[in-house]
Amino acid sequence: MQTEIETGDLVVWAPQESLAEARCLFAPYSPKFQTVPCNEMTALAKATVSVLYLPNPEPDARVENALAALRHCRVSKLLVYTPRHSSDFAFRVGTMVGRRKFAEAEWAFNWLHLKQLLKVRNIPTRARRDGDGSNDFAIFETRLRLGLSQGQLAKALNVTARTLQNWEAGKGTSQMAKRTRDLRELLSRMDDYVAAPNEKEWLSSPLEAFAGRSPRQLISEGRIRDLVIEFERLREGQPV
Repeated sequence: MQTEIETGDLVVWAPQESLAEARCLFAPYSPKFQTVPCNEMTALAKATVSVLYLPNPEPDARVENALAALRHCRVSKLLVYTPRHSSDFAFRVGTMVGRRKFAEAEWAFNWLHLKQLLKVRNIPTRARRDGDGSNDFAIFETRLRLGLSQGQLAKALNVTARTLQNWEAGKGTSQMAKRTRDLRELLSRMDDYVAAPNEKEWLSSPLEAFAGRSPRQLISEGRIRDLVIEFERLREGQPV
């Protein structure tokens, strides 16, 4: 593991291979990041909150090394963010955190929950240059949640790949709210009807109502509204 240092009150810890993803995801909280080896701890003293970001399952030894470094830095306010993971991995990480006896540690399994925890800890977001308030919708995290490439999601939203790249970087977002209306409605239905541990499987499962096409295929084809309508049809029935 390596550390991702912010000049303000937040430090995001992430695996080396996930640093680019972390930079994009946490961009609203700091305009600048610096990567340093774990044994260079001096810059961490200024942080009031640390986030351990584990977007992919990590070997236990690697997680233990990161937690040991955090303890060495006397981190108390630790947020462990494990999106898109099985309950088994989250439980193992929780056990390791418990053994290290962090005084203040909490978990987040989705971006909305993490934002709420950061807000409670007075970690501010920086205003986007557009100033349109579109940062309420985490387009980058949504793309990862759905398992889509930038090209696939851009096609689904009928925008160019460059436009989507700009949105993920927090630029030129004046049309994002309009373009993502159906997508946001679909995510809301998924939250209501698809159990979180089963979401990844559901996205790739064939749907009888759509001739065996999976939700991920339908989304990438721009048929987001069709899925929303199907959820409406099932509203009175059993969860998906």
